[in-house]
Parts: sequence; structure tokens; C-alpha cells
Amino acid sequence: MLISALLSATLVLYVASALFMLQQVFKPRSSLTAISLVTAVMALVCHGGLIYLRLAGDEFDHLNVSSSLSIVAWLIALLSLFRVQQSNSLLLKPVIYLFAALSALLLVLTPADLGAYIGFGHGLVIHIVLSLVAYGVLALATLYAIQASYINYLLKTKKTSGLFKQLPPLMNIERYFFRLLSAGTLLLILAIASGFAFLDDMFAQNQAHKTILAMAAALVYIITYLTHKATGLRGKPVMVLSILGTVLLTLGYFGSRFVKDIILS
Repeated sequence: MLISALLSATLVLYVASALFMLQQVFKPRSSLTAISLVTAVMALVCHGGLIYLRLAGDEFDHLNVSSSLSIVAWLIALLSLFRVQQSNSLLLKPVIYLFAALSALLLVLTPADLGAYIGFGHGLVIHIVLSLVAYGVLALATLYAIQASYINYLLKTKKTSGLFKQLPPLMNIERYFFRLLSAGTLLLILAIASGFAFLDDMFAQNQAHKTILAMAAALVYIITYLTHKATGLRGKPVMVLSILGTVLLTLGYFGSRFVKDIILS
């Protein structure tokens, strides 16, 4: 009963927050900004409580593709909330909130005891937490890279409109993107290192593909960041590399979890 109530509240609040943000695109009003912030915070609280109850109902023994996706969506929504300047994520937040709402629905529809057993010890939990946080930060960075590329396209083609006036300066978006990229890459490296430290064999038959893809993604992110520092690389190439890294991470974790939890089960 409590889970159903939390799910309903989460869905309503996320959708309301997304609608308020979309209204801000066409009719900027400070009152809507305040309401959107309050509903987003309430949605995050309800979503967080929902995740806790679902994992606690299984005594935190299993982690499946739906629970992982919901945790990542919650982290991305939380990180996006820290952007005080609404215009910096004007186009991103509605997408983020709706994605978080969908992930909450999938979380409840998926059996809690489905997926990988994680009751082996604290080392595995540390590895999983670092991996999920790294993925959340890097996924948000990729969204900012896409937004920066879109703004850059509008500037080059001079296709300005009412929406363009609401968008943030390109330099602000790029600056925040590279901050997220550097932080997420560091977290990903720590996640990979913790796997080698706490797991028996990161190149075991059921782990090798995840390890290789995660290391390849980390290499892509490192190259992107260092190339930017050395040559000032920005724009479309940065967006493409960022998307490539995120696709590799997604295939490494969610792809394998989907096959194991949904197809093979």
C-alpha cells in the first residue's frame, strides 16, 4: 500500500515538475520556478523512499536492471537539481524528470528478488555504488554535451528564436560539462579500481565484457578531457566522444544486466 502511494506521488510530482519546466520555456515566471523546485524536491524524496523500500523488502540482497536504472535516474535528477541557474538546464530537466518517472514505474513492476546477488560483503557494495554514481555523473555530462552542441549549431546557423533567448551562454554549459566529465571519469576509474581490489576476478567469464567496456569508456573520457586541455577541443567532436563513452558504459552494465535479468531469466 505504501509503495503504491509513493509510486503514484512520484509519478505525479515528476510529471508536474516537467510540465512546469516546459512552461518556463515559453512563459518565464519566477513563481513557476519556485513551484517547479518544490515539486522536484518532493518527487526526489518520494522516489528515494520508493527505492529504499523496494531494496529493503529484499533485505538489499539483489540488484537488477530496473533498480539500477532507477538509482541512476534518481542520481541524475538530484545532480540536475543542484544547478541553481534554471536556464542552464532548461531543456534537460523535463527529459530527466520524465525518465526518472519511467524508471520508478519499472522499479515497482520488476520483482525485487530478481538480479545479481550483492550480499557478499562491503567491497562489492562499494564497487556498485561507485559505478552507479560514476554512470549518473557521466550520463548527465553527456546530456550537457548534447545541449552545448545544439546551442553551438544555433549560433553557427543563426537560427535564433524565442527559445534561443531562454538558453544559457554556450561557455557556461561547456564549463559545467567538463567539470562533470572530469569528476565522472575520476569516479569511473575508482569504480574500476575497486572492482580489481574487491572482486576475485574482473576478467571472469561473466565479468570480462563489463570490465573491458568500462575500461574502454574510461579511456574515451580521458582522451576527450586531455584533448580538450591540450588543443581546446569542443563542439560536435566532444559530444560524439561523450556519447560514445556513455554507450560503452550502458552496454557494459545495463546491456549485460538486461540479458541476464530479463532475457535469460
